[in-house]
Amino acid sequence: RRPAPCARTRRGASGRGGRLGAGAMSGDGVVPRNPQHVRCKNFGCQQFFDPTKADQTTCIHHKAPPVFHETVKYWSCCPNSKAYDWDEFMKIPGCQRGTCSTEGAKKQVMGGCDVRADAAPKRIDDDLPADPRKKLDRLRAGLESIGVESSSFDRAWGRLAAKHGDLGVVVSHMGKSFTEVLQSMDTDEVNLPD
Repeated sequence: RRPAPCARTRRGASGRGGRLGAGAMSGDGVVPRNPQHVRCKNFGCQQFFDPTKADQTTCIHHKAPPVFHETVKYWSCCPNSKAYDWDEFMKIPGCQRGTCSTEGAKKQVMGGCDVRADAAPKRIDDDLPADPRKKLDRLRAGLESIGVESSSFDRAWGRLAAKHGDLGVVVSHMGKSFTEVLQSMDTDEVNLPD
Protein backbone atom coordinates (compact mmCIF):
# COMPACT_ATOMS: atom_id res chain seq x y z
CA ARG A 1 0.00 0.00 0.00
CA ARG A 2 1.20 3.45 -0.83
CA PRO A 3 0.54 6.36 1.56
CA ALA A 4 -1.75 9.14 0.42
CA PRO A 5 0.19 11.81 -1.55
CA CYS A 6 -0.64 14.67 0.79
CA ALA A 7 -0.96 12.75 4.05
CA ARG A 8 -0.42 14.95 7.08
CA THR A 9 -0.24 14.40 10.81
CA ARG A 10 -3.18 15.38 13.01
CA ARG A 11 -3.54 15.57 16.74
CA GLY A 12 -4.98 12.53 18.42
CA ALA A 13 -8.61 12.24 19.39
CA SER A 14 -7.84 13.59 22.85
CA GLY A 15 -6.47 16.82 21.33
CA ARG A 16 -3.25 16.53 23.36
CA GLY A 17 -1.01 15.84 20.37
CA GLY A 18 -0.82 12.09 20.95
CA ARG A 19 0.60 9.99 18.09
CA LEU A 20 -1.54 7.61 16.16
CA GLY A 21 -0.29 4.07 15.66
CA ALA A 22 1.19 3.01 12.32
CA GLY A 23 -1.53 2.55 9.75
CA ALA A 24 -4.16 3.98 12.08
CA MET A 25 -6.46 6.71 10.88
CA SER A 26 -7.71 9.67 12.80
CA GLY A 27 -11.40 10.33 13.24
CA ASP A 28 -11.60 12.41 10.02
CA GLY A 29 -9.98 9.75 7.76
CA VAL A 30 -6.52 11.37 7.30
CA VAL A 31 -3.60 8.92 7.27
CA PRO A 32 -0.73 10.22 9.44
CA ARG A 33 2.56 10.99 7.73
CA ASN A 34 5.57 8.85 8.52
CA PRO A 35 8.06 11.10 10.42
CA GLN A 36 10.97 9.92 8.21
CA HIS A 37 9.20 11.08 5.05
CA VAL A 38 10.02 14.47 3.55
CA ARG A 39 8.23 16.66 1.01
CA CYS A 40 9.43 16.46 -2.59
CA LYS A 41 11.23 19.62 -3.76
CA ASN A 42 10.34 19.21 -7.45
CA PHE A 43 8.13 22.00 -8.76
CA GLY A 44 4.46 21.22 -8.19
CA CYS A 45 4.86 17.73 -6.70
CA GLN A 46 4.10 18.36 -2.98
CA GLN A 47 4.26 14.60 -2.33
CA PHE A 48 5.80 13.13 0.85
CA PHE A 49 8.28 10.32 0.23
CA ASP A 50 10.95 8.23 1.91
CA PRO A 51 14.31 9.81 0.92
CA THR A 52 16.07 6.45 1.29
CA LYS A 53 13.80 4.99 -1.42
CA ALA A 54 13.52 8.03 -3.71
CA ASP A 55 14.19 5.94 -6.81
CA GLN A 56 11.02 3.94 -6.07
CA THR A 57 8.74 6.99 -6.14
CA THR A 58 6.91 8.36 -9.13
CA CYS A 59 6.88 12.11 -9.31
CA ILE A 60 4.82 14.11 -11.78
CA HIS A 61 6.19 17.64 -11.64
CA HIS A 62 7.07 20.76 -13.63
CA LYS A 63 10.58 21.31 -14.97
CA ALA A 64 10.64 25.09 -14.41
CA PRO A 65 9.62 27.44 -11.58
CA PRO A 66 6.23 29.09 -11.21
CA VAL A 67 5.52 32.62 -12.42
CA PHE A 68 3.47 35.00 -10.28
CA HIS A 69 2.80 38.11 -12.32
CA GLU A 70 0.11 40.51 -11.14
CA THR A 71 -2.89 38.20 -10.62
CA VAL A 72 -1.93 35.41 -13.02
CA LYS A 73 -0.16 32.26 -11.86
CA TYR A 74 1.39 29.65 -14.13
CA TRP A 75 4.38 27.35 -14.50
CA SER A 76 7.05 28.84 -16.76
CA CYS A 77 7.40 25.49 -18.56
CA CYS A 78 3.63 25.45 -19.29
CA PRO A 79 2.74 29.07 -20.21
CA ASN A 80 -0.54 28.05 -21.87
CA SER A 81 -2.05 26.79 -18.59
CA LYS A 82 -2.72 29.92 -16.53
CA ALA A 83 -4.75 30.33 -13.37
CA TYR A 84 -6.00 33.27 -11.34
CA ASP A 85 -6.87 31.31 -8.21
CA TRP A 86 -4.35 29.46 -6.04
CA ASP A 87 -6.36 26.24 -5.97
CA GLU A 88 -6.67 26.26 -9.77
CA PHE A 89 -2.94 26.90 -10.05
CA MET A 90 -2.10 23.94 -7.81
CA LYS A 91 -4.32 21.67 -9.97
CA ILE A 92 -2.30 22.33 -13.16
CA PRO A 93 -0.86 18.88 -13.93
CA GLY A 94 2.90 18.41 -14.14
CA CYS A 95 4.60 18.15 -17.51
CA GLN A 96 7.39 15.74 -16.53
CA ARG A 97 7.62 12.35 -14.90
CA GLY A 98 10.57 11.37 -12.73
CA THR A 99 11.45 10.52 -9.15
CA CYS A 100 10.99 12.67 -6.07
CA SER A 101 13.94 14.75 -4.93
CA THR A 102 15.14 16.38 -1.72
CA GLU A 103 17.13 19.04 -3.62
CA GLY A 104 15.34 22.22 -4.59
CA ALA A 105 16.12 24.40 -7.58
CA LYS A 106 18.15 27.60 -7.23
CA LYS A 107 15.42 29.79 -8.72
CA GLN A 108 12.22 29.04 -6.79
CA VAL A 109 9.84 31.64 -8.26
CA MET A 110 9.69 33.98 -11.21
CA GLY A 111 8.01 37.36 -11.23
CA GLY A 112 7.19 40.20 -13.59
CA CYS A 113 10.83 41.26 -14.02
CA ASP A 114 11.80 37.77 -15.16
CA VAL A 115 8.91 37.64 -17.60
CA ARG A 116 9.75 41.05 -19.06
CA ALA A 117 13.46 40.22 -19.33
CA ASP A 118 12.73 36.96 -21.17
CA ALA A 119 10.30 38.65 -23.55
CA ALA A 120 12.44 41.73 -24.21
CA PRO A 121 13.42 42.23 -27.84
CA LYS A 122 17.00 41.23 -28.61
CA ARG A 123 19.15 43.19 -31.02
CA ILE A 124 20.99 41.02 -33.49
CA ASP A 125 23.84 43.52 -33.65
CA ASP A 126 24.40 43.88 -29.88
CA ASP A 127 27.90 42.45 -30.18
CA LEU A 128 28.91 44.81 -32.96
CA PRO A 129 29.91 48.29 -31.86
CA ALA A 130 28.22 50.86 -34.09
CA ASP A 131 30.55 53.69 -33.11
CA PRO A 132 33.86 53.67 -35.08
CA ARG A 133 35.70 54.75 -31.93
CA LYS A 134 34.46 51.62 -30.12
CA LYS A 135 35.60 49.48 -33.05
CA LEU A 136 39.07 51.02 -32.83
CA ASP A 137 39.15 50.43 -29.05
CA ARG A 138 38.27 46.75 -29.56
CA LEU A 139 40.88 46.43 -32.27
CA ARG A 140 43.50 48.00 -29.95
CA ALA A 141 42.58 45.55 -27.18
CA GLY A 142 42.89 42.61 -29.59
CA LEU A 143 46.26 43.78 -30.90
CA GLU A 144 47.55 44.36 -27.36
CA SER A 145 46.53 40.81 -26.46
CA ILE A 146 48.86 39.44 -29.17
CA GLY A 147 51.76 41.73 -28.22
CA VAL A 148 51.38 44.82 -30.43
CA GLU A 149 52.23 48.06 -28.64
CA SER A 150 49.18 50.28 -28.22
CA SER A 151 51.24 53.43 -28.88
CA SER A 152 52.09 52.17 -32.40
CA PHE A 153 48.41 51.50 -33.10
CA ASP A 154 47.33 54.89 -31.68
CA ARG A 155 49.94 56.69 -33.79
CA ALA A 156 48.76 54.89 -36.98
CA TRP A 157 45.05 55.57 -36.56
CA GLY A 158 45.76 59.13 -35.33
CA ARG A 159 47.57 59.95 -38.59
CA LEU A 160 44.71 58.50 -40.62
CA ALA A 161 42.15 60.47 -38.59
CA ALA A 162 44.09 63.71 -39.15
CA LYS A 163 44.30 62.99 -42.89
CA HIS A 164 40.67 61.92 -43.47
CA GLY A 165 38.83 63.61 -40.56
CA ASP A 166 36.33 60.75 -40.22
CA LEU A 167 36.77 57.74 -37.93
CA GLY A 168 34.50 55.66 -40.16
CA VAL A 169 37.03 56.09 -42.99
CA VAL A 170 39.85 55.23 -40.56
CA VAL A 171 38.12 51.97 -39.58
CA SER A 172 37.54 51.08 -43.23
CA HIS A 173 41.17 51.85 -44.12
CA MET A 174 42.44 49.77 -41.16
CA GLY A 175 40.25 46.85 -42.25
CA LYS A 176 41.64 46.99 -45.81
CA SER A 177 45.23 47.27 -44.56
CA PHE A 178 44.92 44.29 -42.22
CA THR A 179 43.28 42.25 -45.00
CA GLU A 180 46.16 43.04 -47.38
CA VAL A 181 48.76 42.06 -44.78
CA LEU A 182 46.98 38.76 -44.06
CA GLN A 183 46.67 37.98 -47.78
CA SER A 184 50.33 38.76 -48.36
CA MET A 185 51.18 36.21 -45.65
CA ASP A 186 49.61 33.56 -47.89
CA THR A 187 51.96 34.35 -50.76
CA ASP A 188 55.12 34.92 -48.67
CA GLU A 189 57.15 32.27 -46.93
CA VAL A 190 54.98 32.49 -43.83
CA ASN A 191 52.92 29.45 -44.85
CA LEU A 192 55.14 26.44 -44.58
CA PRO A 193 54.15 23.07 -46.03
CA ASP A 194 52.63 20.56 -43.63
